[in-house]
Amino acid sequence: MTDTVLRESHEVVPFLTTLSLDVEGLVEAVRYAESQRALCTSNDVHGFSQMTVYDKAARGLREVYCGRDGWEKDETNNQAGICNPALKIRVVPCNFTIECGTSVEPTNRSPKGEVSKAKARCNATGWLPGLPDIEAQEGSEYKTWILGIYAVGGEPLKAELSFPVAFDGKYFTRFETRVILLRGSEDDDTPTGRRDAPEPTEVVDIPIARR
Repeated sequence: MTDTVLRESHEVVPFLTTLSLDVEGLVEAVRYAESQRALCTSNDVHGFSQMTVYDKAARGLREVYCGRDGWEKDETNNQAGICNPALKIRVVPCNFTIECGTSVEPTNRSPKGEVSKAKARCNATGWLPGLPDIEAQEGSEYKTWILGIYAVGGEPLKAELSFPVAFDGKYFTRFETRVILLRGSEDDDTPTGRRDAPEPTEVVDIPIARR
């Protein structure tokens, strides 16, 4: 179960500011990824649309943030994203399940591996809620936030920025904090915006970290 879910503008905006991020920039990256995914057809190879979301969301993050507020391109463990060396933060995209952007905790759509496990371990440092979460990973300075996206043909686009702290070997199982960006509803125009989205599949590995 997630400890903190931020949904409203007065919660989301100041919180993202502490990470040198903003709703507009994150949503811009998500919508760019969706616009490129929408060009995929049934003639593309299986899973290409989901891979497109991952790839273009990473590109969107870089084009919006790199060169601004200390953000840089990041390829740690071959995971595309951005990092802020001053804040010791990474942001990487991931396709999430339909629960993304809702009150129900989502997870990754495709199973991940060791890199995601490492991210969860690092993020989980110092997290001892009495649950059998994974052990903290020593020597990792960066905390990894996941830009979770649900982009499926014919369904509303949803997105959130989440901080995973547990991983079962294939899927994220616990998030300490979730920041809702797009809820997939008609009132998604601010500060957590909307656009209809049409389906994806990626086989990309993503790591984790504890405080």
